[in-house]
Amino acid sequence: MTEIEVPGPEPDWQPATQPSYYTGKNPAYQYSVWEHSAPLFQMIGVLALPVQPVAQRLRLHVERSWDGLDDLDVVLFRLKGFSFAISKHDGNPVGVSYVWLTQPHEQADKALDTLLEAVGIGEDAVAFRGDAHEDPAERTATAQDAGSPDEVSGVTLPTSLWARFRRAIGMTQ
Repeated sequence: MTEIEVPGPEPDWQPATQPSYYTGKNPAYQYSVWEHSAPLFQMIGVLALPVQPVAQRLRLHVERSWDGLDDLDVVLFRLKGFSFAISKHDGNPVGVSYVWLTQPHEQADKALDTLLEAVGIGEDAVAFRGDAHEDPAERTATAQDAGSPDEVSGVTLPTSLWARFRRAIGMTQ
């Protein structure tokens, strides 16, 4: 059988992992497994700790991946009937990781509680429950027309979910 030789890339082609935005010459755009899968996931919370300690506790292998935003660490696993992903982009705040269900589930709080129990950590490790990317106005109805879900009569409630989330990711109030 004769050997087939594939030519190298054209000199003006950008790497396929960089979005071309219709300016690049490379006809291919490569996307990661994470980039392909993550839009299907349901965010259920944010932990005030990185991915690695959780992975070590459960003896999981942390995968290094990337997407159109940044490089990231991620673990995907099943635990007591729930399918989880825990991720941390390099560009996100240090010391927090996002918890996802890889299949939407009506019992998201139960899933997060199941994870906390298996890892052996308490509620204090949860910076936020729910989807941090949702519009807070849709999640939280305030008693008065306040400027943010944390404000009622101009007072910031330090125990609100959004206040805890902002503290966990290093944002000041």
